[in-house]
Amino acid sequence: MPYESLYLHVPFCAAKCDYCAFYSEAGLAPAWRRRYLDRLREEFVETEPLASIFVGGGTPSLLEPAELDELLGLVQGNFRLQPGYEWTVECNPDSLTPARIEVLVRHGVNRVSLGVQSFLPTLRQTLGRRGELGDLGRTLACLRANGILRQNLDLIFAVPGQSVAAWREDLARACDLGIEHLSAYALTIEEGTRLAGRLATEEEDFEAMWEATDEVLATYGLRRYEISNFARPGAECRHNLAIWYGGTYLGCGPAATSFDGTTRWTQPASLADWLAGVPPERDELPPRERACEILAFGFRTIAGWQWPAFEARTGFVAQDLRGPELAELVEQGLLEPRGDGLAPTRLGLLLNDSVLSALL
Repeated sequence: MPYESLYLHVPFCAAKCDYCAFYSEAGLAPAWRRRYLDRLREEFVETEPLASIFVGGGTPSLLEPAELDELLGLVQGNFRLQPGYEWTVECNPDSLTPARIEVLVRHGVNRVSLGVQSFLPTLRQTLGRRGELGDLGRTLACLRANGILRQNLDLIFAVPGQSVAAWREDLARACDLGIEHLSAYALTIEEGTRLAGRLATEEEDFEAMWEATDEVLATYGLRRYEISNFARPGAECRHNLAIWYGGTYLGCGPAATSFDGTTRWTQPASLADWLAGVPPERDELPPRERACEILAFGFRTIAGWQWPAFEARTGFVAQDLRGPELAELVEQGLLEPRGDGLAPTRLGLLLNDSVLSALL
């Protein structure tokens, strides 16, 4: 199937944050960035006009303005975009300078996602969060003044030692900056991260923080539309929604994943191996199993699935694939009928792992 979206992985960071399990390299010489840019274009293939582009990392805003200009120019020169496209770039607050903003604007980027994680110094220290927030309000105002109105902030909750009151404070401070989208991730202490070596997993008042997230954000007009994501109506991240509903995407760069509707493959999570042309790891499933996977991940969203949309996406009838399992999830109160389909209940979102394990 044609690719509907493009994901571009920029693997460079100034320093590796203790909680981060995404592939990145810190402190590399500029020559590595040159080699990365030279190699990247080899992964580009001809596609239909794209609905969305997402440039993530790593820290794309770590690139020097001239390097960022070259990167975005490569994308712009090799891919066409549909009318009304969404083009997101992930940035760190302390490296998103006016010069870099000017580059983003010139190439047509219209959405920026900023990693904050927490406004509170003690929690940032617990997380091992590198970098500073700088004058975040001024940065967001500069984006708006230059026409980039779609802005997301990332926050993390269920951090050891974090109180519900502290979490509410982080949420309110983020929303007071006038954002239209917020990603609220529960901390997962991933094996192999620095945080895993320093902290044992602690029982937190997870459900109280979950409830507080909906309550605080609702007062600012942001509603949950996926397990970890909230937006004002119309400001949902279209790139991520397409992927949760089984959309196709081309992934370029080390550790980037692609999906053509049938097969998924992932580039090596090593800059050196990727530069050397080490082949990607392929994940091939029979069509029925792939359709079950798409079914399961659609229930990460508040809307769930309408059956005509699922059949159009996969060619399968959901009841033929997992009829008894779907009925059991309804009986357990994890899914509920909605229109001509099913959607997760509040409990089904909270216990999404149970939904996934039943359907995969």
